[in-house]
Amino acid sequence: MLIAIGLSTAVIVGVPILMYAINTLSLTSQLQEAQLAAEQIHNVTRNVDTGMSNTTSTTIWINPGLSVTANGNILIVAYNEEGAAPKTWSASYNHDIVIDHSILTASIRVLYSMEASLVGEVIHIAFLEVPI
Repeated sequence: MLIAIGLSTAVIVGVPILMYAINTLSLTSQLQEAQLAAEQIHNVTRNVDTGMSNTTSTTIWINPGLSVTANGNILIVAYNEEGAAPKTWSASYNHDIVIDHSILTASIRVLYSMEASLVGEVIHIAFLEVPI
């Protein structure tokens, strides 16, 4: 009888702790993926901004909660997912930035093709979903 009570207590207490630990690991992994996407976005933009090429493209996995906005010559990549602390990665560039096609809101991880082009004195950025 005492063994049954002990096992029941262990399950009642242990399962929520285990679920919390799994959720924490998942959020950490999603944040790392968001940081990697932000670095890729800024690297592509920087290559065009510095004149390494007039047009650069790459493919990027985008998790739910990631958004990209531009304000003049500042590019902001923000990650705001439920249960995680909001995080932003921003950088200023020599050219103004316009986002022609933005990231769509999704509930799953989506593969996007990102293209950055220098047109006149403005960097144009487009995100297009890649069908899988």
